[in-house]
Amino acid sequence: MLRNLNPNDYDLAIIQEPYINPVNLAPSSSRWDIVYPSTHGDNGAERTNSIILVNKRLSKNTWKNVPFKNSNVTAIELKGNTGNILIYNVY
Repeated sequence: MLRNLNPNDYDLAIIQEPYINPVNLAPSSSRWDIVYPSTHGDNGAERTNSIILVNKRLSKNTWKNVPFKNSNVTAIELKGNTGNILIYNVY
């Protein structure tokens, strides 16, 4: 899927039921930052069912991961000139 996701066309990709490899990570790309739920990697946490890909063209000063204690929810906050927006990926 990452091969077909053109970073020149999209700033975000909201993915549900991502492939998680044996080392507990989603496939990565040099063009995207992967945001996991806050519980990802916690011992005893449920399987991660949602991730958000953020285009690396977006400055890390313009967005941040929002903690949410549920493996089915990934959230980020985007900061802009006219205000902030929260984006949730709820599985």
